[in-house]
Amino acid sequence: MASVLRVGIIGANLQGSWGVGAHLPALAALDTVRAVAVATTREETARATADAFGIPHAFGDPHALIAHPDVDAVAVCVRVPAHRDLVLAAIAAGKHVYCEWPLARDTAEARDLLSAARAAGVVHMVGLQSRSAPVLAHARALIASGAIGTPRSAALTHSSDWISAVYPGTEYLQDRASGAHFLSIPGGHSVDALTWLLGGDFARLQAVVQTGLRDLTAMATGAPLTRTSADQVLVAGVLENGVVASVRLSGASSPGTGVWLEVSGDSGDLVIQGPPGARGIQMTDLTLYRTSATGELEPVEIPADAWRTPATLRNNPPMNVGAAWLHFADAVARGTPATPGFAEAVRLHELLDGIEAAARS
Repeated sequence: MASVLRVGIIGANLQGSWGVGAHLPALAALDTVRAVAVATTREETARATADAFGIPHAFGDPHALIAHPDVDAVAVCVRVPAHRDLVLAAIAAGKHVYCEWPLARDTAEARDLLSAARAAGVVHMVGLQSRSAPVLAHARALIASGAIGTPRSAALTHSSDWISAVYPGTEYLQDRASGAHFLSIPGGHSVDALTWLLGGDFARLQAVVQTGLRDLTAMATGAPLTRTSADQVLVAGVLENGVVASVRLSGASSPGTGVWLEVSGDSGDLVIQGPPGARGIQMTDLTLYRTSATGELEPVEIPADAWRTPATLRNNPPMNVGAAWLHFADAVARGTPATPGFAEAVRLHELLDGIEAAARS
């Protein structure tokens, strides 16, 4: 293994891809991780991305990227339906794998990927980037230290327009069967952030999972499109550690108010806020507040040791992704598991299944 982890990014089109918007700017700012290859569906678009970021290798075939000897780790940043085959190909080639969330279309596929990664002995990680957010990490440390006493309740609200205007290329996000939809993406990231922050999964829960805006129009063709996935989600329950918790996700066609996460303890409260229009807690810049003796919210300064990325990388979405890559590279260098790995992804897939089952019952 080289001293610098050499990464190939699958899904890096300059026209609005997550690989270009988050991963490549993050890797460009890091010393211990470097992008050495990109792949898109056409070699000319891959070459355009490679030229823009000074990357030596460009491929129109992701399997050529996976097979290249200069690539130590593969980042799968394409649409969810393609995750399974690409992750399995990377594992079969003996490459370490970073796969964006959702890991797979469903829990069964996610379990298959976990089994394959374990059998091959490669380092694997899933892109639940809220765990890399300095604000959430510091809030988690404050809660664990007893700064607000015993936590008793927590509530997370995330509201934003969930693609009510169906732009070209976003049609699949309306389809429950694609595995990429409102409950799995904003929902998965939100639920993971809440349970990670409080240190416990839901022990029991009730849920509402509903589609409010069902009839849409595909802007590319003007054809009618039926949404088969939810755009309104409400979860309420008790975590394993006894904290009463709720998650409200509103994907109405209004701009929304962003992210608001409140944790109440015996001796104080913490509030984490993201601005209106935020697509998710994992990719927005957050601010932390704490209640004062008078009950007013006062901003909390985030200590220097909570920031893992260089000073040139302090804004999202690249910042959280960059911190995740630093952890991933460290895990590869040490030969230790990365967190969150595919096992955590499987548990989250199972929890989302439980939310849908609770809503049906």
